[in-house]
Amino acid sequence: MNGPGYLAVAIQLGPQTDESAFHEWYNTEHGPLRLRLPFILTGDRYQAADGQRPEWSAVYDVSDLKWIDQRIYSRLREERSKREKAVMSTFDSLDRKIYSLLSSSGDLKRAGPVTLAETIVFHDEDAGGWDEFFVEEHFPMMSKIPGWLRTRRFRMQVGGLKGMPPQGQIETLAVHEFAEKNGLGGAEHKAANDTPRRAEMLKKVISTETRQWSHHVAFDALEEPPSSIITTDGAELKFQLEGNPADPVVVFINSILTNFSIWDDVAKALTTGIKGKTYRVLRYNPRGYSQQAARSNDTRFDLLADDLEYLLQRVQIASVHAIIGVSMGGVTTLNFALRYPHLVDKFVACDCNIAASPANTTAWADRIALAKADGMSALADITVKRWFTPSNHDSANAHKAQTMVEQANLEGFIQNTAALCNYDLSERVRSMKIPGLLLVGEEDGKLPQAMQKFDIPGSRVEVIPNAGHLPMLENHEAFMQALEGFL
Repeated sequence: MNGPGYLAVAIQLGPQTDESAFHEWYNTEHGPLRLRLPFILTGDRYQAADGQRPEWSAVYDVSDLKWIDQRIYSRLREERSKREKAVMSTFDSLDRKIYSLLSSSGDLKRAGPVTLAETIVFHDEDAGGWDEFFVEEHFPMMSKIPGWLRTRRFRMQVGGLKGMPPQGQIETLAVHEFAEKNGLGGAEHKAANDTPRRAEMLKKVISTETRQWSHHVAFDALEEPPSSIITTDGAELKFQLEGNPADPVVVFINSILTNFSIWDDVAKALTTGIKGKTYRVLRYNPRGYSQQAARSNDTRFDLLADDLEYLLQRVQIASVHAIIGVSMGGVTTLNFALRYPHLVDKFVACDCNIAASPANTTAWADRIALAKADGMSALADITVKRWFTPSNHDSANAHKAQTMVEQANLEGFIQNTAALCNYDLSERVRSMKIPGLLLVGEEDGKLPQAMQKFDIPGSRVEVIPNAGHLPMLENHEAFMQALEGFL
């Protein structure tokens, strides 16, 4: 499919559908998400004005149908939010069709208040006759109806509940738009539908249907905070992209409870140059750090990897030179490299494991209980002391990390711990297709020994001396030396 097109969805609510929840979901989530995409030009909802079912519809103008088969669009269905899944499960029916534009007349930028939609199915060999009839007679006569604004004609490319017509048949849709006060049903309308030529053409019709709709609401694109991307299920990814657009891209992923400023010094070094080479740096806060939307899906590492893929699409980065993540970000890095090896040349996973353990699950449960009982500040105190070596507990970077933890979202933290308690990459990493570097702080508990046993093809382990769980913050020089030799 390619060229201008039209998406049309018809919905019949079921007896269990909460109509107010349906409208809230469609008007604030479903439609605005689509209008955020640059190839979705307009989006409008309609209510049946003819007493027929389905009673609700939505239509979208598309600049080029080639985008419909690409993941930036298809993921809207593949990654539905909890709310969307719940609302849609109550429908009696949902009929979705895709059309390509055949012709258009009338200068209308947004939808008219009233729409008359005529669906006709006919044989292939009659296509020329129908084209001539519409262009030469029917559309000109329809345009004489008082209140006429625009007429467009489309050919169906993707069928709905009934599928595509049988081979040798074509389904077209003529969409006539009118002002609120119009002459539908009047003399001019009757004249357009009562001509000898139309009577002859109708003898060749396989099936036909006419629906009248009243405009309900026009969508606007979903608003996003500055330098932030909202995922399809409502998670916020705050990001920072810096450096020369011509340079290779390096992506950084934080640990749980921290934000992307843990990479400040590393990002500065890469954008200004190491060994005479400069890089473009993309940093972001994974889902859950700053907010946890009620409609968001449960956080898991596959979802976290898909979030990064979506972020890259939204900031128009086709592929990256390297992905570097620490702790929870290290697991996300490994999983992204496994799920999307075609998007990344190499990876660096720092201070992480390749599978959850019962001991960690218990530890996370204890930390959640502490945060709920005593607040994020209490959690920050014990967490940062565990992350940093004793000699650095009072360092500027330790205080910086403590502030990050104190400002983290509690519900997002709980969701992220659920991901850390429910993953196992131990078998999958053996099929890794891209080279990697495993970095670990020398004093990060048992991780230096554990990471030596990951058995990831094409990867090697380097231990950062005099550092704990966040080696980039405790021994920046040694961390950068390790990166220089790998990037």
